[in-house]
Amino acid sequence: MYQETIKPAPVKGFQPMAFSDRVMRLCAARASELSIRPANLQEAMDALGHARTKLGDLVSDEIAARALVHNPEIFQLVGKITKGKHQAFLAFLPLNAEGARELASNRFNGKQPDLSLVCKPGETPTAIYIWLIYAPSALAPTLRALAPLLGRLAPAGCPLFTRAVTGHTARLFPAMGFGRAKATYPDAADDLLVLPARSGLPPLAKAAVTPPDTISIRIARTMEDMMKCFSVRAATYMAEQECPFNEEFDGNDFCATHFIGEIDGEPAGCLRVRYFAGFVKLERLAVRQEFRVSRLSFRLVREALSYCRRKGYGRAYGHSRSDLTRFWGLFGFRPIPGRPSFVFSDVEYVELEAALPEADDIIAIGQDPYVLIRPEGDWNRPGPLDLSRDRAAPTRQTRIRARLRGPTGSVRAQTAVAGEA
Repeated sequence: MYQETIKPAPVKGFQPMAFSDRVMRLCAARASELSIRPANLQEAMDALGHARTKLGDLVSDEIAARALVHNPEIFQLVGKITKGKHQAFLAFLPLNAEGARELASNRFNGKQPDLSLVCKPGETPTAIYIWLIYAPSALAPTLRALAPLLGRLAPAGCPLFTRAVTGHTARLFPAMGFGRAKATYPDAADDLLVLPARSGLPPLAKAAVTPPDTISIRIARTMEDMMKCFSVRAATYMAEQECPFNEEFDGNDFCATHFIGEIDGEPAGCLRVRYFAGFVKLERLAVRQEFRVSRLSFRLVREALSYCRRKGYGRAYGHSRSDLTRFWGLFGFRPIPGRPSFVFSDVEYVELEAALPEADDIIAIGQDPYVLIRPEGDWNRPGPLDLSRDRAAPTRQTRIRARLRGPTGSVRAQTAVAGEA
């Protein structure tokens, strides 16, 4: 449980968001401090019950309770309880990428939200849907309560969606900077409002992206595969970021695993994994510019993390540009507290780490020995050495035994066994 104190100024959480000047002045002018904290289940039910007496039909207790179990931070109490008055609160739903698309396409039901579309604590949202603001005589403090929430949930900013359920909020939200979502997202509901980040509104519609079945991810196993990875990285880092050759190709390529992503057979993206004691490092994620409307980058990271989990790793580490930490946050990566940013190849980076859930099928000693000698990452299919055990070649076996029984047969046999291990 956290407790945040809202200072009079500056309103840092609002900086990435395109709130109106009126809102910024109103919030900055507040002289009193105010606390904000997550409500427990009983507090949330009590506050919601009182709000129903003023606002009419709202989400049911059962649905609100399920949402609170999914993410205990979605219901925030603002200020202190005053005798004879009901506490102000705001409720919000932090939406993942799919949830944001469903909302922008009028397929999200706020009365019965699909919780698979709602972020869990610690996940960075693609958009935030304000479920309800109830602020009797406490509008400015409640607006200020949004600032630390936005700053913590989406430091880089993200679209803020809501609906006006009363005549007052129908006038208030446009004055805050909200506009009709339909102006940007044609399929959005008529009453849906949106406040953009200062960087603008992202495309959220179900666009004509490359069909998933045309994307293939595999481990690079040949020099031709490696050349494909190198060409993607050269096009991405050397051409776009002007990275020098000896910095991009840093001497670590032949002591790592490379994942190559292809779209319709064309090399489109890649990712490199290196191994350390107790953790793996994901690096050199690259997708060619013409393929960035696809889901290839997501597929590459998911495949790599699944592979690392199968190898028994429970911790992943990486470096990210500060503007891309939201992307890595989708996979559980978080900036390492207390670690400063640093620069290489003229680009500023931050350190990230992620805890990886344990896989059900970790590769380990004690399993079928053939699994451990199959092609890397392709452990579920018989490999060439599996097939060799069924080979009927008695003449070849006789020749091998004869060589091992040479003049120094016992020594040669021991050497051969040691070499195999």
